[in-house]
Amino acid sequence: MNHDKRSLRVSAGCKLNLFLHINGRRPDGFHELQTYFQLIDYGDELRIATTTDRGIRVDWVAGDEDLSGRPTNPEDDLLYRAAMALRKAAPAAERDTRCNAHITLTKNAPIGGGLGGGSAAAARVLLELNRQWGLNLSLDRLCEIGVRLGADVPVFLRGQSATAHGIGDILHPGELPDGPDWFLILIPARTAPTAALFASPALERDTPKQDDARLLAHWRTEGFNAFEPVVLSHDAELTALRNALADYARFARLTGSGACLFAPVESAEAGRRIGERLQAEHPILRRFVVAPPLFTPNQEVSENTR
Repeated sequence: MNHDKRSLRVSAGCKLNLFLHINGRRPDGFHELQTYFQLIDYGDELRIATTTDRGIRVDWVAGDEDLSGRPTNPEDDLLYRAAMALRKAAPAAERDTRCNAHITLTKNAPIGGGLGGGSAAAARVLLELNRQWGLNLSLDRLCEIGVRLGADVPVFLRGQSATAHGIGDILHPGELPDGPDWFLILIPARTAPTAALFASPALERDTPKQDDARLLAHWRTEGFNAFEPVVLSHDAELTALRNALADYARFARLTGSGACLFAPVESAEAGRRIGERLQAEHPILRRFVVAPPLFTPNQEVSENTR
């Protein structure tokens, strides 16, 4: 029987890539990126508890998403891998007595949508278990562990929107100048295979680096997502949804490697009106979210407009 000693309920805000440029391929085979991670007040919810039972247990509960994306092998679960990676960083003599956990994930963020939901949840596991287990690892050390789980885990660990270079792990935190108060996020009945997209010969991968400050100031007009034309090229329904969003919101862009789309909107009500109209007109649109940005490092996610 599992005996929880301490339990904490936390939320894991996702991200939008306001632009995503690929600047070339590095000698190690990875791609050099220039992007901006905008953290948003929407994501998975987690209950994280230290236990007296040895080991790491992860359970999933359906939220806005069902459980179809749960890994068949529990050891492939990103949250399990995050907890185990942190456990290995603990003194060996204390692992079995102190470093045990029961994690319950309420799944809200779509899998394969480009919102970074899994990375955000993994970051919260690292942060909370580091505290609950009394490891007191530095944030830099947690980022070293996190980047091996996912290139965008460090931005969630640091908890601030940021311009990113490298593989997305070299961060320059800073808020967007005159940024929008709300974003409309469309979640279509699609997922995007990131590895296949990176391998696509159609992918634009030689965009020159630009001045970060200038690009941030003009992200709507001078920024773009390099994956967007590749993702849309063979998907007429997703292209139609993207074009309709651009018509109604005067902006549309893919986030991450897709397949979610987003647009800044002037208010939550305006976002809901556009989302409802698009949902009525485009069967490919499963659902939508209207969410504000996150501004405070590791701010708790609130009950937002969905």
